[in-house]
Amino acid sequence: MGMDSESALAFLALVWLVGGLILMGRYIRQGRALADAFAARHPETYEALGRPRPGYFDGPRKTRFARFVAQREFRNLGDPILEVQFEEHRQSEARLVLLLLSSLGGIALLLFISRHAG
Repeated sequence: MGMDSESALAFLALVWLVGGLILMGRYIRQGRALADAFAARHPETYEALGRPRPGYFDGPRKTRFARFVAQREFRNLGDPILEVQFEEHRQSEARLVLLLLSSLGGIALLLFISRHAG
């Protein structure tokens, strides 16, 4: 009693969605810990930048955090420990996006093949 190809693809898509949400939640939690470290080590700069912090919903603090990381503004802190941690976080985000997009592409390819086979 096996699954037909459409059910298998639907299950795969569900696993992809749940896995992606878990990975994104983990990424956000790590970013929040990093923002907390930034706030503790450089409170004046953190406040002056609008208290950048990643979150689950769009907002000015999330946008500011994304820009702070993407534009590598953390290099201006003069804090080698935070610089390494922020750089690792930035690279982690790039890997996460690449993983999610490539795996979604794989699912789309499987869906295309299953629709056109037979």
